[in-house]
Amino acid sequence: MKLLNVKLDEGDARKAEALRKQGIQLSALVRAAIRTEYARRQAGPAAVAAARLAAVAEAIALYPAPPGTKPRGYDLADRHQARGAILKQMKRSKRRAS
Repeated sequence: MKLLNVKLDEGDARKAEALRKQGIQLSALVRAAIRTEYARRQAGPAAVAAARLAAVAEAIALYPAPPGTKPRGYDLADRHQARGAILKQMKRSKRRAS
């Protein structure tokens, strides 16, 4: 196995030490990060898009709208619809500020 040295700034060194104190093996963590990043870069654009969509869906599931919130007029997971709604809101806000 090849040894890899990594220089860390003070903040990252503190985080690494905290992880080590919690029983996390840094070598296993680094290996997993390398494998994950390598797999991500080897995946095609469709796989990357699917992973992003899954991340958005997970975030929406973890942080749902509070009860009583009006339903949106667009699908939050659809980037084209969300972008259009955001641009529309920005135009509306810009007019009010003028």
